Amino acid sequence: MNLLRIPPYPLSITYKVPNASADYILVIKDNDRDIVRLEESIESSSESKISFDLPAYFSKYDENYNLEIYEDDAGDLGEIVVEDTLTIERPYIDPSSLGSTASEIAEYTQHEALARTIIDSITGGFYYNTSYVETVGQGTDYMPIWERLYKILKVYENAELVYDVDAENGPALGSWNYLITKDKTAITKDPVASIDSLNRSERKRQRMSLAASDSIFMFDTEDSGNTLTVQPGVVFEEGADYIFLLETGYKIVPADIQDATMMLINDIKCGKLDYYKRYVVNYSTDQFKIQFDKTSFDGTGNILVDKILDKYITDIKKPGVL
Repeated sequence: MNLLRIPPYPLSITYKVPNASADYILVIKDNDRDIVRLEESIESSSESKISFDLPAYFSKYDENYNLEIYEDDAGDLGEIVVEDTLTIERPYIDPSSLGSTASEIAEYTQHEALARTIIDSITGGFYYNTSYVETVGQGTDYMPIWERLYKILKVYENAELVYDVDAENGPALGSWNYLITKDKTAITKDPVASIDSLNRSERKRQRMSLAASDSIFMFDTEDSGNTLTVQPGVVFEEGADYIFLLETGYKIVPADIQDATMMLINDIKCGKLDYYKRYVVNYSTDQFKIQFDKTSFDGTGNILVDKILDKYITDIKKPGVL
């Protein structure tokens, strides 16, 4: 089932089940993380249908879920009767704003879904969801993140939960608050206790071998004022394990993407996306030999839309280390 994440909320689902007026258990899990988001006992209607209003959580993010309906076996999961993928996505343009009748809205819903798929295939999409990022400390005060950051939900450091926005005494559960930098490219930490200033290290400092000394101690192992700090500490220690649960993506669809979507919808509706009419560079009636320009497989088929999408396209497919 595909649901468009648009008001009015809550979102509702309806499924056909084998028996009328029978008890069933609805289970919804994250499709890729196998986390149970909902488990609810429901009685089917006299028409052998189950209808349910989804909690507010399902109206916040664009996600794919694994939906299962089981027979209620005295409170336990019995035989499975329905298994489906529940896709909740925000459209780039509300189809109901484009049509006035049910048939027009259904037609525009199909056109919007196709236009959105074309744009997603080039840009990666403009959705709002949650994602886990697992990484290790690099000996700096910044943790670069390749996702488009919006909010930090949870942080695990060496398998210990140290930050949780839903914690009663949180969000900081230790000595540090976790923050997103102003340019939204990295995560950094601020001490819970107030300090005068903090000079952050954006790169790993070089390690230099030092000769032994009879007057200066490299470590504060004795009660002496002659202690030398060889290297300042960093908040993301080298080799420390981190797991971040983040809200990422676009909370609002950019206006130019909405314009591009509308252009593609009009092209689809009017049949203007006929590639073979635009990119034929050689045609021969003998043996019906047709040669297409190589650009026929690039872009959306609408040069104005391609220009709009250009600024959202990156050549970096997968970050790595050279």
